[in-house]
Amino acid sequence: MPAQGLILIDKPEGITSRKVTSKVARIFREKKAGHLGTLDPIATGLLPVLLGSATRLVPFLEPDEKEYQALIRLGASTTTMDREGEVIFAMEVPELSRSELEEILSRFRGEIEHLIPPFSAHKRKGKRLYQLAREGKEIEPKFKKVMIYELELEDFGKDWLKIRAVVSPGTYLRSLADAIGRAIGCGGHLESLVRLRSGRFKLKDAIPLSELSPENCQNYLIPLEEILDYEKIELEAELGYRVRDGLALPVEKLGLENPSLGKKFRIFSPLCFAIGEVIEKQGRLYLKPIRVFPG
Repeated sequence: MPAQGLILIDKPEGITSRKVTSKVARIFREKKAGHLGTLDPIATGLLPVLLGSATRLVPFLEPDEKEYQALIRLGASTTTMDREGEVIFAMEVPELSRSELEEILSRFRGEIEHLIPPFSAHKRKGKRLYQLAREGKEIEPKFKKVMIYELELEDFGKDWLKIRAVVSPGTYLRSLADAIGRAIGCGGHLESLVRLRSGRFKLKDAIPLSELSPENCQNYLIPLEEILDYEKIELEAELGYRVRDGLALPVEKLGLENPSLGKKFRIFSPLCFAIGEVIEKQGRLYLKPIRVFPG
């Protein structure tokens, strides 16, 4: 029977997110699979993998914030902004107190202009940046705005910092490590990275990839209907037919009291499961099915 749902994988170091996803798909014998938020090969930690028709929920999960623990090595900047790149700048690390380091980190909290690493999966003119970089092509620096919700100095030593960061999707911790190193004045790069959380899903609930097998995989699968934590609505078969056909339902028929525009719900009926969103049409509020999964 096809697998439909989400599994939380504790990704090991030295493997791409794509290869992890492919291995999970083979274990479940499911052709369709996708992961949420790419982790570089040197990174470890939480990698949520969606299977089967659950891949259609990606747009609802991609905007979730991410939490990381990162080790930044000071004294050298590299081409890839992590330990795997070639050193392009090096300088002795100055002696800094905790208060001085805290002041530097404070500059990176909130919305910041963020350099997209030249060695990354970000696309430009249809090609991944790492492909262009490996071809030796010059890549014009490009910045984007990201949000650093939390940035905490957990520990530090003579030439390293350990930080915890809660960030918006699309934030490259490699780029943040490079920027912090430059702000200190000695350069820096990402030594190691662990993803602790993606939205409401946490690393402590993930299974190491090495422990997942065809015999136990179903024990860790989060069902399609439980992936999103939107408020739940149960409908009789009569209204379920309309939802299955993608028709909007007046909110007054559903017993919803003044739901806010844009609010999303999980809709259960004997005929289907759906994700619905409150819309306005000719001055009335309706619940519009935006993803429908036949029962």
